[in-house]
Amino acid sequence: MPDGAHAAVLVADDLSVSFQTSSGLRHVVDGVSFAIAPGEQVAIVGESGSGKSVSTLATLGLLPPSARISAKKVELNGEPLLRAAEARLAELRGTEISMVFQNPMTSLNPTMTIGRQVSEAVAVHDPSVGRSALNTLAKRLLEEVGVPNPELRVTQFPHEFSGGMRQRAVIAMALAGEPGIIIADEPTTALDVTVQAQIVEVIRDLQELRNVATVVITHDLGLVAELAERVLVMYAGRIVEETPVADLFDRPAHPYTRALLQSRPSTRGRHGRLATIPGLPPASADAVPGCPFHPRCEYATDTCKTESPALTRFEPGRASACHRYRDVLNLEPRGATERPICAAPREPGDVVLKIDGLTKRFGAVRAINGIDLELRRGETLGLAGESGCGKSTLARLAVGLLRPTSGRVEVGGREISSLKGRALRDARSGIQMVFQDPTSSLDRRMTIRKIIAEPMEIAGFKAPQIETRISELIGAVGLAGHFLDCRPSELSGGQRQRVGIARALALDPKVLLLDEPTSALDVSVQAQVVNLLEDLRRESDAGHLFVTHDLGVLRHVSDRIAVMYLGRLVEIGRCEEVFASPRHPYTRALIASNPAEHPKYKSSEKFVATGSPPDPANIPSGCGFRLRCPLADDSCAADIPNLEPVSDTGHRVACHYRTDLNRLNALATRSCEITES
Repeated sequence: MPDGAHAAVLVADDLSVSFQTSSGLRHVVDGVSFAIAPGEQVAIVGESGSGKSVSTLATLGLLPPSARISAKKVELNGEPLLRAAEARLAELRGTEISMVFQNPMTSLNPTMTIGRQVSEAVAVHDPSVGRSALNTLAKRLLEEVGVPNPELRVTQFPHEFSGGMRQRAVIAMALAGEPGIIIADEPTTALDVTVQAQIVEVIRDLQELRNVATVVITHDLGLVAELAERVLVMYAGRIVEETPVADLFDRPAHPYTRALLQSRPSTRGRHGRLATIPGLPPASADAVPGCPFHPRCEYATDTCKTESPALTRFEPGRASACHRYRDVLNLEPRGATERPICAAPREPGDVVLKIDGLTKRFGAVRAINGIDLELRRGETLGLAGESGCGKSTLARLAVGLLRPTSGRVEVGGREISSLKGRALRDARSGIQMVFQDPTSSLDRRMTIRKIIAEPMEIAGFKAPQIETRISELIGAVGLAGHFLDCRPSELSGGQRQRVGIARALALDPKVLLLDEPTSALDVSVQAQVVNLLEDLRRESDAGHLFVTHDLGVLRHVSDRIAVMYLGRLVEIGRCEEVFASPRHPYTRALIASNPAEHPKYKSSEKFVATGSPPDPANIPSGCGFRLRCPLADDSCAADIPNLEPVSDTGHRVACHYRTDLNRLNALATRSCEITES
């Protein structure tokens, strides 16, 4: 039985879960035990498929009929759950225990108002509560989670809410029945960094003011640093480490935990090649004899290959399922020596992508509002900003998937923005795109060989040339030749992204546009893809335009960084200069909103831009950021600031206060309290 089980809100003892499949039982959770104390803040971390979500869904009785669940004990406030009737489980869900899911739109009914959905848990459990009281409750809960103007918001529907407000509404729903424990499954994964910071503050407030126990399921170790007191690390359906949060970052006791920490790109200055975890997690909990991590572990011995290690407690609150945990504890942190913050600036090559005066309108929506940009050979230009700022639209304009309203796009000195038909198709050989979701960008009916060959066939390559090039490309992206005869469904997410990159490189483009290429990947797979892109850039000398909201990845890969807001560039400069001395309040808000990389770095006094960007169909006068900026004054409302240099290195900023460092530095300890539109 886990420590503290007698006083726990939620207990699972020796929990196992299998699923009935066409090929037999698939064992996905293997003997997991945990106890969550009242008011405790726990995080469960691990790669996709590690069993994090399945373990918690099993305790709630939310798994499908194909699941086979066994345990010595699963209890909520001392009440057994495993054999509880469905009617009793329905009574407990929402009143004793609640769950916040990853995608809020899957939790919200598009045909019901937000107010009715927030109060629905109370209405179901206590039909005697009147509509007026329910409406009052919904307003109070929305206000508690930071939704502005709750009197209006309770009457609106989910499509009228931003992504961040929808997640707040789902948290309000989880609170309605005043449960003692809330389970949040990847609550910030689909959100921008600024919205993530807002949701983190909401969850922190719940932990402090309501004393509600929280279990956060995540692969984001920054979120762990922000929200957890205790951490459970899962691998192949087992808990492999249990630890207080500070010890997780300072003294990991399992090689898997150590490997996850080393795979993270950093916004605090780490650079160089990212550490990666070779191979893939096993398909099931019992697929590997001995320690399930030993095929990927650099410290494995013969014992690890034959004997499964038990979860051994070695200090108060600490346990590790590793035969060599004492050796791992004594290892020096890799990367402790000082390394360059960003890649050293390269000698500028030829301009391979030139954008002049680019605008794009979709009816009344002004998506791109006059962009001037250059990308040089061998350079990676990172493009940052919140959803809706125009990053992806700019990339699609550059590759010719959209036609600009005005302005020019030149690739390798050739203007492509006005081309059509065959001329545009031929010009696209010089600029290719890697999309965010490799699953949707690869034809599931085609083999990998056919997918990579297709652009070369269209371009008129001969069959022998195509076969030679396919062999070169599949090796260049780190995949074995046998993958060529597979289909996308037979590959992992990271492998599919490698195929997407190989296809984009097939015509040896001068420019590679990468639209959130790592956002759908686990941190370990993300590290592999980031390293691969760095290798390919050095070998091909192409220019890379890297679009992402992950500032750690952005800082790791970029030579220069451009920041977008409401279709305009507000700051651009060398990577190290922008991160060391950001001169636009919006850039400072983005950097401050990034999750802490260690509990000692988290702060309650971050400058966080609350609310959402204005409607691009109704952009305010002057500086677009002024409604969210504490420095804004009348001049910000009157004039749109131009991109002006602040150094002789090409660092340019569009802000009236770009040279007032005293006022800008004050933002580090100020919060931007602005009503969300």
